[in-house]
Amino acid sequence: MARSKNSPLGAVGRGLAAGAIGTAVMTAGQMAYYKITGAQGSQTPAEVGKRVIEGVLHRSVPEEKMEPLNNAMHWGYGTTWGIAYAVAAGSRRPASGGNLAGGLAFGTVVWGASLVHLPAMGLSPPVWQMPPSSIAPDLGFHLLYGAAVGCAYAVLS
Repeated sequence: MARSKNSPLGAVGRGLAAGAIGTAVMTAGQMAYYKITGAQGSQTPAEVGKRVIEGVLHRSVPEEKMEPLNNAMHWGYGTTWGIAYAVAAGSRRPASGGNLAGGLAFGTVVWGASLVHLPAMGLSPPVWQMPPSSIAPDLGFHLLYGAAVGCAYAVLS
């Protein structure tokens, strides 16, 4: 017997796929921004991964592994957040703005979460100490991510 597309496992799978698509779109936006502005990409995902590996697994992370770790953390984080979107999408009435509005709200939540856990880990200053020139692009990247997750999830559903 075939599983229903509306099963919890199906929602998790669609959420993971939507999270990966959202991460790809966000990454493309970041790469374009960095190319246009000459800004450097963030190494914060690698720093989070390094803290986990060193603190939990008690292993050191060599410098030459930081770039692959950065990519793995960025993609893993963005992809798994898709599960949270799937749970939220399955638990609410459709928004009047549709999947785009829900996705933008979701992107804002993901960005907001980073404003809590990164300062708590000592990896960034609190938002009120950040220059607006760094806040605006970061929020924009997360809104792009959320919009892509919302639209991808709708297509996959």
